[in-house]
Amino acid sequence: MDLLKLFIAGLIILGILILGGLVVLATVGFLTISFVQWLEANPLLKAVVALAGLILIIVLFIVFSKWVLEKTV
Repeated sequence: MDLLKLFIAGLIILGILILGGLVVLATVGFLTISFVQWLEANPLLKAVVALAGLILIIVLFIVFSKWVLEKTV
């Protein structure tokens, strides 16, 4: 049951992070075009950025899930 609560809390926080990311992208969207073009020109850096983003998402999912569980339980 704790694992289910942890997973649901993580999904809630992940949704909040995605919405926050969309707000940031809308705010500084003109910068993202040049950044994406730069990443397309450098495939190795593209892989590093993608891997770092994946690791960051997993770590934030776990940390915020534990935080939400501590606040709610």
